[in-house]
Amino acid sequence: MRINLLRAKGGVGGSSISLSLSKYFAMIGKRVLLVDRDAISTASSYLGLSGLGLIQLIKKGEGYEKALAKVQFGRGSITALKLFSDGIPIEYERDDLIKNKERISEAYGKILENGSFDIVIVDTMAATTPLEVVTGWEYATFHQHSSEKSTYIMISDPSKASIEGSIRYFKVLKENGHISERIDAAVLNKVDFSRISQSEFLSTLLEFMDSMGSEIGVAIPYYPIYQAEQVDFEKIGVPTQVMELGNYLIRKPRGREIILPSPLDPIKRIVLSSSSALIKADYNGAQEVIRAASRVLRESYSNSKGFLFTSLSIYPFIGITVFKSVYSYLSERTKLKSLDDGIRLAKKLAGEITEEMRKQSFEKGLIFFFPSEDIEPLSDCCDRSLLSKTFWNELLTQLMSNFENISIAVICDPQKANCLAVEGHVDLVVKARAEDGEIRYILEYSRVPWTL
Repeated sequence: MRINLLRAKGGVGGSSISLSLSKYFAMIGKRVLLVDRDAISTASSYLGLSGLGLIQLIKKGEGYEKALAKVQFGRGSITALKLFSDGIPIEYERDDLIKNKERISEAYGKILENGSFDIVIVDTMAATTPLEVVTGWEYATFHQHSSEKSTYIMISDPSKASIEGSIRYFKVLKENGHISERIDAAVLNKVDFSRISQSEFLSTLLEFMDSMGSEIGVAIPYYPIYQAEQVDFEKIGVPTQVMELGNYLIRKPRGREIILPSPLDPIKRIVLSSSSALIKADYNGAQEVIRAASRVLRESYSNSKGFLFTSLSIYPFIGITVFKSVYSYLSERTKLKSLDDGIRLAKKLAGEITEEMRKQSFEKGLIFFFPSEDIEPLSDCCDRSLLSKTFWNELLTQLMSNFENISIAVICDPQKANCLAVEGHVDLVVKARAEDGEIRYILEYSRVPWTL
């Protein structure tokens, strides 16, 4: 898959979204190439690239490797390619590309062929077209090595001038044959929902989608408190809306999709990110969590399966299978004589769960453990807190390594259990709190930041 991120002007967050999308795809196991085709080279700088880019390196007879930076992230990886050099006027870059086109094209081809990339994300300069020398060369060279069709995302801020400029830009691209029909996803970034309600804003987003012929419309919130200058790659966030966008780009929407901030965003992060999570909830809240997460799972994946490991007799949930191994396991959790026994018990349980799950076919799996205090070891052999921490660490590690695309949610009642035993071993911590007869989900911790 090749994804082109377009924008009519700078400052709308295009590079941040390209990095955010790259991180999401890597989180779920994809090998991503991020081509920084912007002369400012913001995206590649976050992965530590500076100085000379590919064009100048090849001109000087040096290897293309210096224009690359690779980081392992989640289950996958991100490789950034810097095309432009710092401090070299773009007119000279274009001239040097024309003079050394054959050698530079050969280098780019080797990068594409040797990398075996699942997804290529292209961060472009503002209001560019294939008539621009570097843009046209990159596009043509890529398609000499790949038959992948391009997916297009148009990014704008919500101001009237920016939206109108984006529409004009799209019309130019379409009228001149640079885009065949439509923009796949229309994104309005930096939306301040403290100043406008979602219902009021929805008409703006729909009009923006209509003007682009887009099937997917996305609104990403503006968080003023998080707008301080970023200093490294780790601080680039992955908003829930970007996760939803990435998921739809891979699986293709089944109809028109509108992605807005939602009270269910913390639950969506668990499902979409293939992560482990601790959810703090009482009995009633836990059942609502399972219902909500199951619904998100079904809506996000056409072939999904939920699994529940519980000691309780509770009302069955749609699409949720209760593990049979729970009954034999419960009799073993009281017989431990050491911490090593706790590790062995976790490995055995992980093995039994894995065996049951592999009997079923699914694209995405979601495992619930509830309630946590009835599942962790119960023994006076050693320090109870340390035993619980050791058990949960081993169990979660084993399960996450056994499957490529699962999420795990451990549901813990803070009034009855030591949730800290789980908290240090998960990617997300969510609190489910009842307010006015409804459950409110609060994201207390995320290993990957949730804002741009």
